Amino acid sequence: MSFEASYRTLVDHFAKPVVIFDQHLRVSYTNIEFQSLFHRPITSLYELADTSELHQEGSVPEFIHRTGSWQGKVTATVADAKPYCLTLMPVGDPSEVNRYAGVLDCAINDAEPSPVSEVTPLSDMLTGLPDRYAFHHELTRRIENQSVEPDFAVLYIDLDHFKDINELYGHSVGDRLLCHCARQIRTILRKEDFLARVSGDEFAAIVSWEEHYEMHFLCQRLMRFFERPVAMDGEYYQFTLSIGLAFFPEQGQTPQDLLINSEKAMFRAKQQGRAQFQLFDRQQSIEVEQSQRLAESLRRELKQCPEHFSTAYQPLYSVQSGECVGLEVLARWKSPVHGVVPPSAFIPLAESRGLINALTARQFEIIRQDLANSKGHKLFIPIIAVNVAAQQISDPVFERMLLDFARDVRTSGWQLEVELTESQLMTQIDGLHERLQNWRRRGIRIAIDDFGTGYSCLAYLHSLPVDKLKIDRQFLQAQTESRKEDQIMYAIMSMANALGIEVLAEGVETAEQLTRLKQLGCAIGQGFGLAPPQPWRNDLLAPLMPGSVKSKESTLTS
Repeated sequence: MSFEASYRTLVDHFAKPVVIFDQHLRVSYTNIEFQSLFHRPITSLYELADTSELHQEGSVPEFIHRTGSWQGKVTATVADAKPYCLTLMPVGDPSEVNRYAGVLDCAINDAEPSPVSEVTPLSDMLTGLPDRYAFHHELTRRIENQSVEPDFAVLYIDLDHFKDINELYGHSVGDRLLCHCARQIRTILRKEDFLARVSGDEFAAIVSWEEHYEMHFLCQRLMRFFERPVAMDGEYYQFTLSIGLAFFPEQGQTPQDLLINSEKAMFRAKQQGRAQFQLFDRQQSIEVEQSQRLAESLRRELKQCPEHFSTAYQPLYSVQSGECVGLEVLARWKSPVHGVVPPSAFIPLAESRGLINALTARQFEIIRQDLANSKGHKLFIPIIAVNVAAQQISDPVFERMLLDFARDVRTSGWQLEVELTESQLMTQIDGLHERLQNWRRRGIRIAIDDFGTGYSCLAYLHSLPVDKLKIDRQFLQAQTESRKEDQIMYAIMSMANALGIEVLAEGVETAEQLTRLKQLGCAIGQGFGLAPPQPWRNDLLAPLMPGSVKSKESTLTS
């Protein structure tokens, strides 16, 4: 299929007029919307738009090669008699461009006047502000003339939750609000400051300063202004600003660095709760970059080198008898690039980057192999416990994978248990009871991990199909003179026993802690003092040996 044929299938019915030019700027394709806009066929760019302002800039292709795009006024007669602007961009390999795609936009907004009187090339069609390319040009000019220009900083401004307004009220309302925001930001800035719309609901400004604190006051003023609802057509719309700030040259010496770093600071403001401004922090930026590199390695190695991922098994012991009643499975990653990566670093990345199912599938594969070589236990069915991420609870793909895995675990003579945290349960209320009941009917036990650290959802315990509570390690490791931690643990155990729920205490490290758990009547214990996580071996289910748990004193002196 030719390029034009492929393109036609995508944009024939696109809502905006689209045109493709060849390397000589002759028309090679127009979509239906474009054809309906003109009374006669258009054969070249020069019949369509005014390129005369480029007499000192070179040809249109040369200009696009330098700046990435070109915008010009449409001069051909159009059917609706409205002024249009053409945005032209290269298509294909940047080093070998032989086609250009153009999109036409109406240069006026019927609902709201633009904040500038005339739309010019390199301007945003909706707001009339300079666009991203114009901003880049101005930033380059300021840097090149830094010896005669005043000190400046870049503000990156984002409208919080603006997407929600678009989805709720429609894009026509959203467009009018964007124009309103553009005018208000322009009003608050000084005349010599440069403001551009760089993306959908994002603006950037080049602002001169004499003292650093001036920028802080400016950011505060912008945010305070947008704390007030915007009234339009009898409706009130509320949104806030998140602002990122980067000073030249301390936090960026090139246009790209200044724009990227101010944008990173804006994202940091959003992460911190929105409706605030953040100064670019190089150390935080380094951490973000490291996290990104780690995420890229995680994705690549899960796909290409799954053998870099392994499992460790930590035994679970009966506090009263010392018998090993099961194992918790913990993920491990040894990367040739990053070395041994702790689970606290790569599991949140897997969850946030959509890789958690791939990581879980690898864990299930290893566990299947290990359990196939095990002999189970002669007197009882041991537990194999795995952790489940919040987004997996409602994921049908994960559920199918889990149910298949549970069947294989039963076949090997083991009992599958899934561990969910309190916070996960609270974010998955809809349909949660039905899903957990379905898992339970398939022979899967349900455990709540880190109990007592989150919402302590006591009200849900009587209705949710829960088999086990895992008391967080902080209650066992903390010890005050009043022993209130023991009182809290005893209260949790009493409540769980009344509901027929088993209790496991995490973080057992000393013989004294084990004794406390026995006195409190705790059923199961887990911790480094009993047994650390370790690779699979057939004697993992061996009971605790007398004296194998060190006392507090010997732990401190060893």
